[in-house]
Amino acid sequence: MSIARLFIKNFRLFKELDLDLKKENLLITGPNGSGKTSVLEAINLLISRKSVRTRDLKECIKEGCEGFSLGLEIKNKKEVLTIKAAKQVNKRVSIITKLGNSPATKVKLPITQFIQAEDLRMIEGETELRRDFFNKTMFHVEHSSEIDYKNYKKALSQRNISLKRKVSEKELKVWNEALIETGSILAEKQKFFFESIFKEAMEEKSKKGMAKAGFLNQIKVVIKKGWSEGVSFSKALVESEEKDRALGYTSVGPHRLDFKYFINNKLAKSFLSRGQQKLLIILSYFKFNDILITANESGVVYLIDDITSELDQENLAIVLEQAVELKAQLLITAIKGKSLSNMTPFLDKFRQLIL
Repeated sequence: MSIARLFIKNFRLFKELDLDLKKENLLITGPNGSGKTSVLEAINLLISRKSVRTRDLKECIKEGCEGFSLGLEIKNKKEVLTIKAAKQVNKRVSIITKLGNSPATKVKLPITQFIQAEDLRMIEGETELRRDFFNKTMFHVEHSSEIDYKNYKKALSQRNISLKRKVSEKELKVWNEALIETGSILAEKQKFFFESIFKEAMEEKSKKGMAKAGFLNQIKVVIKKGWSEGVSFSKALVESEEKDRALGYTSVGPHRLDFKYFINNKLAKSFLSRGQQKLLIILSYFKFNDILITANESGVVYLIDDITSELDQENLAIVLEQAVELKAQLLITAIKGKSLSNMTPFLDKFRQLIL
């Protein structure tokens, strides 16, 4: 499926925008503050039901307005899927998804891969960036793992509340047992996904010769499961109890998972330039494209924000060459006039919108 049309009203700085995409790739250009990122945000909100910029959707309402409305039309050869969202100042957001005239479930929606500046810090940045990338990819491929993750997070929240309240050993034991049960299931899913899919995809050799980016064929990834190797989760939880009580939260478990990039047995962040790191991160998203398409019949949409500001000419050319060969729709933003000439060889692959 591909996005064919987007409608925006009173969202961020837009009073109204009706965009006919005709299921094509889109390049959005304009100066800073022109609303380029907001277009991507609206699309992602409609499909994923979340904003990548705020938890409070009231912040998305155009100043001086009582609410916003959004609409998306997604097409393939046989079906038309529509998504409509409305948010009023004092009401919860309402999102209605239909396939033809019938309600549509989440599995009928395409996957959105939103790549923005923060994500391009994934190699050297906070653990949460890598963990979110790993978990979200796993959820898209192994759908049941998202339910396991939510069950674990509920138990984790209750245990953390108990730790902060300094409850008795007997009461804490109840949540220890719930956490061990749900955490062991989640950890097993994470381990299986890493060993059977994630590691192989991330370490796959480039199918095309990229002499100037040969480091891409030397990448290795190693997982850290969230507690000491050679120790069961239940034992790790018992051993960390004194520390957890002092901290007021759970310090071990699958919610602490991390993975690292290595080159020649050295951490990639100490080996690669920032430009090379950004290239590697974007291509890491692309590496899972075929896997995601296989796991999701509605396909993938890439939302890549401010691409020319993040990549130099050489790396931008590599990314775009790889991107246009994906069996996916591309919606990319770029600052007008800033390195846009670097995209010239690829412009015929995109419809252009100037804001």
